Amino acid sequence: MRADARFPALPLRPALAALLLGSGLLAGAQGAPLTVQQALGRVEVQDSSGTWRAVSGSTPVRLGLRTASGTPGGRAWLASTAGGRSGTLLVGPGSQLRVSQGEADLRGGQFLLGGPVGVHVLGNHLVLERGAQARVDLADGTRRVALLGGSARLALGSRVVRLGAGQQVALKTGQVTPFAETDPWYAAAFTGPGSATVQATRGPVYVASGGTRKIAGVGEVLQTGERLTTGGGAWAEVGFSGGGYLRLQAQSELTVRGNERTARGPETTLQLTRGSAWNVVSSTQAAPASPAIGSTAARGSVFQVEAGRLVRVFGGQTGTAGAVLAGTPGPSNPALDAERAQPLTLVVDPVTLPLRDLTLSAVSLPAARVTAQMGRRSFPLTSLGGGRFRLDTAPGLTEGPHTVVVRAEWRGQVRTRTLRVTLDRTPPVLSDLGAEQAGSLLTVSGTVRDEEAGTDRASVGVTVDLGGESFSRTVALTGGSGTFQFPLPAPAPGTPVRLTVRDAAGNEAHAVLP
Repeated sequence: MRADARFPALPLRPALAALLLGSGLLAGAQGAPLTVQQALGRVEVQDSSGTWRAVSGSTPVRLGLRTASGTPGGRAWLASTAGGRSGTLLVGPGSQLRVSQGEADLRGGQFLLGGPVGVHVLGNHLVLERGAQARVDLADGTRRVALLGGSARLALGSRVVRLGAGQQVALKTGQVTPFAETDPWYAAAFTGPGSATVQATRGPVYVASGGTRKIAGVGEVLQTGERLTTGGGAWAEVGFSGGGYLRLQAQSELTVRGNERTARGPETTLQLTRGSAWNVVSSTQAAPASPAIGSTAARGSVFQVEAGRLVRVFGGQTGTAGAVLAGTPGPSNPALDAERAQPLTLVVDPVTLPLRDLTLSAVSLPAARVTAQMGRRSFPLTSLGGGRFRLDTAPGLTEGPHTVVVRAEWRGQVRTRTLRVTLDRTPPVLSDLGAEQAGSLLTVSGTVRDEEAGTDRASVGVTVDLGGESFSRTVALTGGSGTFQFPLPAPAPGTPVRLTVRDAAGNEAHAVLP
């Protein structure tokens, strides 16, 4: 959810190209057989003087085009109308093409083609039939054309190679082999700060890993390699701990591609491998420090993506993404959207020090997830209803000072409060005890020492039980110790004298005087 995070890799399909043309967004550029419809990052075209010039939107490509390498690099979505065919091309990062006989001649990098389209691949003519989709890989020593759907033919030297879905051809040898895609580089991807957590679900939502599948739980942190899937009529919301969230629609799937530490801190990348998702970016998160999913292309708005394309952007402003479709959001979940608009709050009740065990009370939004973090350990606070949360115990914590971070998370929003607490489980020590009776008066005396006493807790309570009567006093401590002498009414002969000393944390010591 930051301004320079990776924007979804979203190839435009023929239907979107037609919609763009119908909306007039490509007006003035339809005359060229190859046209940039949308550009992200650094994309350049070559003019008649041979100079490379940056583009950001609808631009004809007459000589050549290239994209910046790296992550996220540059991407360009192109429409091709050469040879009476109206197809699409997605040009990946670090890629280059030139124009040959009115068609794209792919020279290096990665490309996704949507038929009907004709291109040259390193000089070899490739034709995709209507509805066909293919990827061309010309990077890192790979030279191949792989057909993802439909049919295509490739003129390779003196022979014509025909390909069907699930086949690939090596450009160097002409060998045709089966193709199973493991790196859909063009699929929509979202990168956000921190970990990714399931924050809300409706209907059948599952987390799958390997051959196992379980029901997704609210608050569950998604791990690398896991897949979040939704069934019919279902949805799931995934929030990043550093801010921002997305809503996975019905019949869709997200894969956790990786968790890594960067110069900006830990980041998680999710890949939309099936279906569609709404990516929500708060307008209050201004670039460049905003923790926004994607990029400034849709800052201050909501945009919908499908596994292979950008569908539309609603409201807000466009940035580097170039041409963007405007519209009215469809029926998603208005009540949930209204709830999401609430700002997250977090109030932690004051803590009386020291504590025998960690107990906390907090107030936040009723649906928030509230935890107390101490080092690498995390303890969830129990919801009491009405937005109140409580932690009654945190087992395994050692005595002494601790820093506690109380954290509330809700739909991509995060609030934290930091407390410093001291845990004390050591009871005070009684010594030099005495009980002397003179007539009707009993004087009880002694010394009490509490090694944990300090400026914040310089007294203890002493209670004397005489048969059925109890008498309590407060003993001030200096340097961790103090003496006491209590004159009390003398009990009947033979009545035991019981002393209890209790410190501020609730630790007690007991003694019986003769």
